[in-house]
Amino acid sequence: MTGLLVMEEWPANPEKGRLIGGVTMAAGVAAIIASAFFARRFLPNADTYKLQTGSAYRDKVQRQRAHSMAVMPITGAYLTFLSVKAGWGLASGAPGGVDDLMVVMGPMIGGLMLLMVAGLDNRRDKRMKRLLDDELTLSFRHRALATALGVAAVGMVGVFALGLWRPAAAVAALPALLYLTGTAAVLRYYLLDREADRG
Repeated sequence: MTGLLVMEEWPANPEKGRLIGGVTMAAGVAAIIASAFFARRFLPNADTYKLQTGSAYRDKVQRQRAHSMAVMPITGAYLTFLSVKAGWGLASGAPGGVDDLMVVMGPMIGGLMLLMVAGLDNRRDKRMKRLLDDELTLSFRHRALATALGVAAVGMVGVFALGLWRPAAAVAALPALLYLTGTAAVLRYYLLDREADRG
């Protein structure tokens, strides 16, 4: 975000601003990749799984995952707003300098939330799959994804009607619709998990 703001708002020297912005964004992407790589060292291994009492440890991991999903709409709201703004600029024929980059952020955030609800974000880790794929969690996923499908269906009707009135507004609204669809899924999953915890 700092890189994008520097590239767009650097007052004195635009070339220097683009350089600083590009370096900042590259450093951010490198940090994300490195953190994802090193985070695997702290995932539960077979010994951890045996030492912990099975159901209590499973419940703890599932609770932490539900919490992390529930935070995603908060962290992605501003990026989705920028994506909607960029989509409006592109569809209206007056794009800014970074609109091509920002317009994809909303769909990416919405897609990531849906992948997490569906359990497709970490398919290769068999230990985590064993912890997260019990019968109750699978029922939570199905119900959360059904809620997301309902939101998407209603939203598409609204976007279609908006497109009949102003096509640029419909293009700009699509990232927001994907964000709302993902948000509905993760919040439904989180509420189901809380209800199960309360018994």
